[in-house]
Amino acid sequence: MNRRRVLLLSGAAGLAAIACGVPVINAANSNAKPQWVPPQPRPAPEGSTEPEPAVSTLSETLDISKLDPAKIVSITASGWHSWALLDRGTGAILGSANAAETNRACSMIKSWVAADYLRQKPSPSATALADIEIMIRDSDSVSADRLMDQIGRSASFKRLQDLCKTTEFTPIASWSRAEISARDMVRAGEAIGRGAIANDRWTDHLLTLMRTVRRGTWGIRDAFPADARPAIAVKNGWDITAEDGTRHINCLAIHDRWVMVALTRYPASLKAGDAHGQGICKSVAEQLLNSGELRPLFA
Repeated sequence: MNRRRVLLLSGAAGLAAIACGVPVINAANSNAKPQWVPPQPRPAPEGSTEPEPAVSTLSETLDISKLDPAKIVSITASGWHSWALLDRGTGAILGSANAAETNRACSMIKSWVAADYLRQKPSPSATALADIEIMIRDSDSVSADRLMDQIGRSASFKRLQDLCKTTEFTPIASWSRAEISARDMVRAGEAIGRGAIANDRWTDHLLTLMRTVRRGTWGIRDAFPADARPAIAVKNGWDITAEDGTRHINCLAIHDRWVMVALTRYPASLKAGDAHGQGICKSVAEQLLNSGELRPLFA
């Protein structure tokens, strides 16, 4: 092959490589080391002043609020249950027919307590940080009381209502008795995950704690493959309302692309105990995850 043909071929290969962003080797010098050339944007068509539009992905064109939730999730287990899924890319919400009905949030609401505390006190003491850690990772309730006393109980929940633009949540002075709907809780989870409550530093810190919980890891996260679970931040809640003998089992999960909430309540006398509600939360997540219509969101 003559030198002119070699140079022509190497030039053509170089142009192709530049377009794709791959290593380029000078064909005229087989001993040369590969040199990385970053991908270059394709020029706009001749005569056009507009750049070529980005190719939309399926997840960008999906509007989950237009889907039929009854065709995606079906729960036949006894008791009351509700769920909601929020697409963090669009803000659209998909939820059960009763996603606007409220339930005792229990310890699930501690995710808000932590975020709001770090918003109100962006230079927290070591003691406060220790309280936040055991409140989130171990669901410690005594620490939740201490933290709420410092930021104002009703005032904190009024901020939740305002900052998260809730529609069913009513602020009260008790975190353990607070009631929230599934769709309001995904709104709160999205605001927490986006950094709209605490600053970036403390949002990252809180999400890390939620990804490494030690007590209350069941439910939504269990529906995902083991290698996907570390990226999912969770805060679950569980308790029994003694006055009416009702058990509450709730799950909040925050991912970079979505927020999911499942709420349950049923007679505390049910033999399966906590496992009944935990199974419902996991089943909701499994059915959402396995839905072909939602595949772009979970891909």
